[in-house]
Amino acid sequence: MKFIFSNKKLDPELAKDFNNLHSLRQNSFDILINDKNTITETENEFSITNGYLKDFSLQIETEQKISAAQHVLKNWPVCDNITGSFSSIIFDKKNSEIVIATDPANIYPLYYLKEGEDFFISNSLILLGRYSNTEFDKAGIFQRAVGPSFMNIGSRTILKNCKSLLPGEWVRFDSKGKLLLKKFDNSLYQNIGSAELKENQIKTYWSHYKKEVELCTAGSKDVSIALSGGIDSRIALGAIPEGKRISAYTYGESSNYESKIAKKLAATRHASHSVFFDPGQYFPEKETLVTYTKDTESVKLNSWLEILKNVQPSSKHPILLGELCEGLPARNITKFNSTEFRKKNFIKYYIRKERIPLTPSNPSSFENWKKTKKDFILSWHVDFWFEKLDLIDQKKEIIRATLFNTEEIFDRIEEHNLPYTELYDELFSWYTFTRMELSRQVNICNEKFYAYSPGMSIQMLKRTSNIHPNLRLYYRFANKLLKETPELKKFKNIPTSQIPIIPQTWSNIFKIPVWGLRSKIDDWLIKRMMKSKDIQKRYRLFKSINWAKVYQQKDMLDNLKAYYEYNNLSKAYFETFFNLAKKRKTLKSWPFANMDIISGATLNTELGLIKKYKD
Repeated sequence: MKFIFSNKKLDPELAKDFNNLHSLRQNSFDILINDKNTITETENEFSITNGYLKDFSLQIETEQKISAAQHVLKNWPVCDNITGSFSSIIFDKKNSEIVIATDPANIYPLYYLKEGEDFFISNSLILLGRYSNTEFDKAGIFQRAVGPSFMNIGSRTILKNCKSLLPGEWVRFDSKGKLLLKKFDNSLYQNIGSAELKENQIKTYWSHYKKEVELCTAGSKDVSIALSGGIDSRIALGAIPEGKRISAYTYGESSNYESKIAKKLAATRHASHSVFFDPGQYFPEKETLVTYTKDTESVKLNSWLEILKNVQPSSKHPILLGELCEGLPARNITKFNSTEFRKKNFIKYYIRKERIPLTPSNPSSFENWKKTKKDFILSWHVDFWFEKLDLIDQKKEIIRATLFNTEEIFDRIEEHNLPYTELYDELFSWYTFTRMELSRQVNICNEKFYAYSPGMSIQMLKRTSNIHPNLRLYYRFANKLLKETPELKKFKNIPTSQIPIIPQTWSNIFKIPVWGLRSKIDDWLIKRMMKSKDIQKRYRLFKSINWAKVYQQKDMLDNLKAYYEYNNLSKAYFETFFNLAKKRKTLKSWPFANMDIISGATLNTELGLIKKYKD
């Protein structure tokens, strides 16, 4: 879904390459939007919601949407009967004021830009760039162009003076775009429970998860789901209400181990299952890259194109994805998820399931943690990249900007008063990598479908973050959920894609050695392939995406050149990634997933699309 809302007259010619844009008028504001189903309107309010925002104390869906929008217009954070995973703009017709807000995870982007007398709100940087006279932001471009994650930080975007809503941010403007009030939702981790599982805790958690799935699939007989062999997608699958026609989609070859697991899961729910293998989409034709960049601004993990290019739903309906932040297994509490820590403490924490010691937080520990994070981020702000992007003269300015944006995220974390130092890394990951990168999985699906991650809603993230880390770590809570929940018990004998052969509900004394053995064999097979430079050698113990063969696509290098036919970055930047692709093709470098290469190509395409009608 794409829209732009402005007090400036919006010439449709500047967006003529966008499909199905409708022109609307609200008082003195112009609106262009391509999905009017995302609009909720009453006599006094007009709102646009990307995602879903509902009051589940009511029964009728229209009333749920109206009540939730009215509540957010006046209240932040929201009450416990308001939920959803969303970014919204709500126009108060009576007072001619505008509220924009996003949930604590902020996986649906929303931007605002004030330039002179002109005021814009949109979920598309391309539309904002075309309709405003703003320049490109060099610090924003550098952040997007350079690793480790190729993402903007904090509120920064690639457009000057254009801000992205921060996680849990709520802002009120007057009709001229003057900022009147700003608030934040700091409700995560505020009621962390006991390290011992309480009676009915599993049942209560599952009951609300099912409520979220019911809310975001309401009104549609058809429900699609992106199904892998993992835990989070099978939880979403089990929560789909009875009576829905379920279509499950998996990317990759049908003979892949993950595809076989997904097929078994789908069959258990009597869902249709389709597997899409289209390796040409990893380095797609330029036209495909341009189209999906324009429509979604979320091209990066091109496995999704294997599905989206080959699925043609008869109508736009919900598609569910698993929980993107991996909060339930606490995978982003990095201290306890390192290979070294797991090996050292296997018996103690995996077998005996002893309580894991957590470190109480204090101002000093937070400052030390901040310094470590800043040092890591700035380790990529080196002359090599500034020279490649012709930005060496702007180095100091860009570093200052990045530090400012990093402090924005630090401030959001600090406001939560986290009780344990180990949680700093987790919330930082949610506010950066999940928000900016993993969210692309939802947003790339959100044109052809209504894409939702029910585990990312306000109420579910609150519930997940309030489960004690000792219960979340090492799938302790998730395993209990799978064993004790009737809708999930049916999957109990189906292993996960990560740990082959052994069902997830079996004891760790069986699972972990199998997982470790598989990892060691995979590592050995990879090293053998790299040493021999023979892509025909076995790549994995269990068949999976073969990245060595992805780089053998005959049009790969030609397509990569085409992405930079009009180079909006620099020749040296393009050559860096072109040469990297060649090295991976010949196994001189490990042929890892191509997200780094595609990130730069997408950024270059995005800049070109902004310039297209502007110039």
